[in-house]
Amino acid sequence: MSRIAFFTLFLLLAILLGGVSCVTSKKPAAFAKDPLGQILSTLDRRDTLAHRVLSHSNTYEIQIIYTQIDRDAAGNPHFTSYKYLVDSTRYFYPASMVKMPLALLSLEKMNNLRRSGYPKLTRNTPYKLDSLRAFQQPYQTDTTAPDNKPSIAHDVRQIFVVSDNLAYNHTFEFLGRQYINQTLHDKGYTQTGIVHRFNYPGRDNRYTSPITFFDKSGSSIFKENERFDPNEWVTPQHNTLKGRGYLNGKDSLILQPFEMGKKNWFALTDMEKMIRAVMFPKAVPEANRFNLTEDDYQFVWKYMSIFPRECDYPHYNSKENYDGYVKFFMFGDGKEQRDGKIRVFNKVGEAYGTLTDAAYIVDFENKVEFILAATILCNSDGIFNDNIYDYDQTGFPFLARLGRAVHAHELQRKRTVVPDLSKFSKIHE
Repeated sequence: MSRIAFFTLFLLLAILLGGVSCVTSKKPAAFAKDPLGQILSTLDRRDTLAHRVLSHSNTYEIQIIYTQIDRDAAGNPHFTSYKYLVDSTRYFYPASMVKMPLALLSLEKMNNLRRSGYPKLTRNTPYKLDSLRAFQQPYQTDTTAPDNKPSIAHDVRQIFVVSDNLAYNHTFEFLGRQYINQTLHDKGYTQTGIVHRFNYPGRDNRYTSPITFFDKSGSSIFKENERFDPNEWVTPQHNTLKGRGYLNGKDSLILQPFEMGKKNWFALTDMEKMIRAVMFPKAVPEANRFNLTEDDYQFVWKYMSIFPRECDYPHYNSKENYDGYVKFFMFGDGKEQRDGKIRVFNKVGEAYGTLTDAAYIVDFENKVEFILAATILCNSDGIFNDNIYDYDQTGFPFLARLGRAVHAHELQRKRTVVPDLSKFSKIHE
């Protein structure tokens, strides 16, 4: 018998005896008997796409957290979370999800500065960035901003409404890498590391650009010089080697796994905890909160939840930035205009084939509220950095259907106390 024939016979016998699997990953034999398990079981039975994804959940690197919110007689929220394949030590690329903590930290830093001797500073105070090094770029004019002047408020608006990369980079400059990571760790977000800017190849992320805030007359009211972070940041998470190949900086195909060990990381558990902290600050431990004013919270809630066409600054084209543009749950698989009866307070990430959303979802008409966070890898060819991903075929429809399935479950769920959602609905009036 030839070697080929022998190997073929051996492989067939192994498969028949269960020694070799023809499928890279399988869904669990049965979903857990909890609300999320029931939701996924129903999706698995009724939806072909969901069945494919859930049957190969390891391939798609699925993680899901569904948090029910129940109010007591005083209206205080109480949380019960259910998880599917969640592992805070398993790496996935968070992409633009890291913009949420930087937006919150930037608002907090402005408040801390104002209280420590700079009373004129607000989130609307104009600033400019200077350059000392070849890889740094000056920045002092933004034609999309009020009065054409950059501000932290304008960066935060762009981060939440359309997930703008440059706005994120500006907050990275303002905060600095060491401050970002030490502060997040101190707040209890220990499964998070934010170590680089976006779209700046060759830029040294250890250095920040000098930044100056000035008043209406152009006089400086606060200045921070260049800062240097001496720390080396490498993710402690596992599974950082992805796929079977990638395109390098010269667009050459390298047939070996793509290493993500030095990129940003942000566990789904930390994302869900941060959504709680920003939407319900009084209901989470004080250590997890951000030092924001009530007006800051109103500001953040507004821009987390509006559709791009509703934004005052900048003004966005509704065809390019449609209602579901950064609302993967519920709306991400369509481009039609929504009526606003359901609002999604969220942040999303999209890069390297990975889609992630963390959201507080409110149905004002039916008095329904819940938190949902999920991530999915959509890269069937296993090649990274080639911009060929399965977002439209798999990722967007799966996350939208997941959101709608959880919403449908919530519509049927009995509550002892009907939530008062008026403080969230008023910001859209």
